[in-house]
Amino acid sequence: MQQVMGAVENLLSEVLQLPASKITDDLAMKDVDAWDSLKHMELILSLEQSFRIELSLEEIVTMRSVAEIKRVLRERGAVNPDGA
Repeated sequence: MQQVMGAVENLLSEVLQLPASKITDDLAMKDVDAWDSLKHMELILSLEQSFRIELSLEEIVTMRSVAEIKRVLRERGAVNPDGA
């Protein structure tokens, strides 16, 4: 599961164009100007493709922070994107 969480942080860093050191569980949509509704959907699409899952509307709406993204992925039993 630790590998999954590292992959989440890397993906967030890439999509939001933030240094990986800034990606903490406390980071939320409201804290990042670049994390608007369009960027959120880009992030969701990246998560779905990377983890080979399809998120529900309810899950998408709740994923407004790094902690919530990780919680949803844990609940979905997400596996490391590279299959390891």
